[in-house]
Amino acid sequence: MGVIARKLVGLPLQVVRRPLGVQAAWVIAPFFVVQIVRLITNIVLARLLAPEMFGMMLVVNTLRTGTELLSDIGIGQSVVRRKGAPDRAFLDVAWTLQLLRGSLLTLLALVLATPIARLYGHELRSILLVVSSIFLLTGLQSPALFLMQRNMELRQRAAYDVMCTMVQCALTVALAYIMPSVWALVWGLVFSTAFSTVLSFAFGERRFPRIRLDPAHVREIMHFGKWVFVATLIYFGATSTDKAFFGAMLPMTAVGIYSVARTFADMTSQLAQRLGTFIVFPKIAGFRGEHHLSADRVKQTRRYALSIIALGLGVGIAIADAFILLCYDARYHTAAFMLPILLFGVWFAVLANFAEAMLLGCDRPAQAAKGNAVKFAVLAAGLPLALGLGGLFAGLITIGLAEAARWLALTRALVREKLAFLGHDFALTGLLLITAASTKLLLGEFGAVPNFKEWWALGGGLLG
Repeated sequence: MGVIARKLVGLPLQVVRRPLGVQAAWVIAPFFVVQIVRLITNIVLARLLAPEMFGMMLVVNTLRTGTELLSDIGIGQSVVRRKGAPDRAFLDVAWTLQLLRGSLLTLLALVLATPIARLYGHELRSILLVVSSIFLLTGLQSPALFLMQRNMELRQRAAYDVMCTMVQCALTVALAYIMPSVWALVWGLVFSTAFSTVLSFAFGERRFPRIRLDPAHVREIMHFGKWVFVATLIYFGATSTDKAFFGAMLPMTAVGIYSVARTFADMTSQLAQRLGTFIVFPKIAGFRGEHHLSADRVKQTRRYALSIIALGLGVGIAIADAFILLCYDARYHTAAFMLPILLFGVWFAVLANFAEAMLLGCDRPAQAAKGNAVKFAVLAAGLPLALGLGGLFAGLITIGLAEAARWLALTRALVREKLAFLGHDFALTGLLLITAASTKLLLGEFGAVPNFKEWWALGGGLLG
C-alpha cells in the first residue's frame, strides 16, 4: 500500500515535468479560475433569483447551443488540422463562412422564436428574440481564436477566457441585483458575448478579416466539415436530450434545481473537453497521419492525466452533497442528491471526451459521430421509460448509462488505433470508485459530510 500511495502522490509531479504536462497546466489552471468565479457567481445568483428562472435559462441555453451545434461545419477544426500554415486568404474564407453561418442562424432564431415558445408553454418568445443576436455576435469573432488553438498558444487563450468570464459574471450579478428577474441572465449573456467578440480582435494581427469566398478553400473546409457536421448534429442530441426532455416534462422549479446540479457536474466534463480540444487534438493532428510513432508516449500521458482526474473526481463525488447543502438554501437541497450521481456519469464523459479528441486528431470524425449516436440512442429510448417507471432518480441513472455506452463505443475505436487499452480505463474507474467510497466513509464518520444514509434521504420524492 505504501508503494501505491507514493505513486499516487507523485502523479501530479510526473505530469508537470513533461512538456504535455506543462501545456496541460496552462489549460487546467485558468479553467479552475474560471470555474471558481462561476461558482461564486452561481451561488450569489441563487440568492437573488428563483429556481424557475434558472430552469427557463436552461431551456434557452440548450436551444441556443443546439442551434450552434446543428450548424457546425468544422470551420475552426479545419484551420487547426490544415497541413500547411493557414494563409490570410484561407483565414478570410473561414471567417466569411463563420459570419454567414451566424447571420443565417440569427434569422432562423427570429423566425422560430414563436413556435418554440408555444411548444414549451412558457413566456420564452421575447427572451429567444433577444438571444438570437448572439449568433451574429459570435459569427463576427476573430479567426485569431482558431490560430491560438492550432499553435497551442495556451497562455493567450487562458487570458482571453478568464477576461470574458470575469466580465460576464460581474455584469450578470450587477444586473441581477438591479433587476432580480430572468432578464438579468439574458442581458448578461448578450452583453458578455459582445465583449468577447470585441476582445477576440485584441489577439493575433488585430486585423479585421475581409469577406472572401475562394472555391478551393471553401471545398477544403466543407470536405472535412461534413463529418464534423454529422458528429455535432448527433452530439447535440446526445448532450441535450435530457435538458430538452426535462424542460418539457417537469415543472420549471424542478428543472431549475436540476440545472444547478448539472452545472457543477458539467465542469469536470468541460475540463476534459478543453484538454482534448486545446492539447490532444492539435498535438495528434500535428503528427500528420503518423500518430502511431508516438502511441506509447500518448497512452502514458493520457493515463497519468486521467489518474489525477479520477482522484479529484472521486473526492468530488464524496463531498458534492455537503457543498450544495452549505452553499445553497433549502430550495436547492434536492440537488445535493442529484450531483454525486451525475458526477459518476461524468467520469465516463471524461474518458469519452479524451477518446473523441484523439480520434479527431487521427482524422476519424466519423467515429466521434458513432459514439454520440450510441449515447443519443440510449437517452432517447431510456429517458421516457425511466421517468415513467422510476421517476427522476431513474432518469439520472439513465444519463450515466448513456455516457458509459458512448465511452465504450469510442474506446473500441481508439483501441484499433493502438492509442488506448480498455484495461487501463477499467483500472482508472476502479480508482475513482475506491477514492469516492473511502473518502465518503471517512468524512461521513466524522460528520464532515452526510453519510450514505443521510445522502440517500436527500433524494426524497426522486426515489419514487
